[in-house]
Amino acid sequence: MHDHENFERPAIIIPPEQMHRLVDREIRKLVQRRMPFREHISYNENITPFLDALEALNREIPFNGLRWSLEHAETITPENIERVKKLGGGIALDHKMALHGDVFIKSRGLDQALRTTRLLQLVDSVIPLAMSTDAFRAATFNPWVGLSWMVTGRSVSGSEVLAPENRLTSDEALKLFTKGGAWFMNTESEMGLIAPGNLADFAILDRDDFSVPDDQIKSVSSVLTVMDGRVVFGAKD
Repeated sequence: MHDHENFERPAIIIPPEQMHRLVDREIRKLVQRRMPFREHISYNENITPFLDALEALNREIPFNGLRWSLEHAETITPENIERVKKLGGGIALDHKMALHGDVFIKSRGLDQALRTTRLLQLVDSVIPLAMSTDAFRAATFNPWVGLSWMVTGRSVSGSEVLAPENRLTSDEALKLFTKGGAWFMNTESEMGLIAPGNLADFAILDRDDFSVPDDQIKSVSSVLTVMDGRVVFGAKD
């Protein structure tokens, strides 16, 4: 069960009692067995009852460091960011607003769009945080399209869809695509950084993404990609 994130359609709001039943019936089993879980929720209207139910479950069966996360969470509020933090959770975002920001403006309004997602507040909260694609359903596999939106606040159409106070630096944005994801897989000791003992996963780019003009960020590409020490892509292959 999740609230389908098609911004062309009205938001799906799940009845709170249904959300509580989900947590009590399904997530309870995972917590009892100490199994990590990830819940896909886009809208804050559904995040609130989900956290209500999680907090009640945590009082009964303390999570005590059990890893869990929200996926998407586009319209999460500062209050609910703090609640996720207190419960020891993380948030795996995606960059669908880079593709669908213009549609979001039509359905939810410009003011809401400019706050979607609260990237800087999420980074400043220091909760585990990553940027992902949700396979190919929610966002493009090309991270540079997402990085461009996160840094410039503009969608692929060129429209401003993210307010300046919600944008990130290139360094902050890149960390969400690299180091950030390791926590969600419990692989911080081997992935996300170029460091001794880590897997040899890296890419050599066709330009310096930290110094290119903003309008070129989305065009950055790899000329050589290595995964686990093995070349998997070469621009001249």
